[in-house]
Amino acid sequence: MINEISKVAYEPMNQIHENEVKVLNELLEAIENNQNIKEKFELFLDDVKNHFNFEQNLMEKYNFFAKLPHKMEHDRIVRELEEIKRSRLDDIDFLKEYFYKHFIPWLDNHIKTMDTVTAGYFDMINVPTN
Repeated sequence: MINEISKVAYEPMNQIHENEVKVLNELLEAIENNQNIKEKFELFLDDVKNHFNFEQNLMEKYNFFAKLPHKMEHDRIVRELEEIKRSRLDDIDFLKEYFYKHFIPWLDNHIKTMDTVTAGYFDMINVPTN
């Protein structure tokens, strides 16, 4: 479970990250209890896609200088999650290893690096927060 995540300089991104952690924690609980995994995974995947689309739309709209590498990283993670959905949702051990040893550290690093720079840019150019 994730208890805390790093904050960034653009509040709408913090809100999206907090919601994603909530949905992720519900998925992790489902995996730990081996219950409703497919349903919770689907909700999580939808949330991830919405999260990434939100950021990518802002990066495009405000011509963020590093939008391409940021989008490429999002696309890579979505491909991983889509592959897991297709072939690994019944493998509890794999899911635990993927989320605890790969996805959660990736998310933490992504927020501390790419999202921090992106949010700093949005804050610097005064992107509206509503």
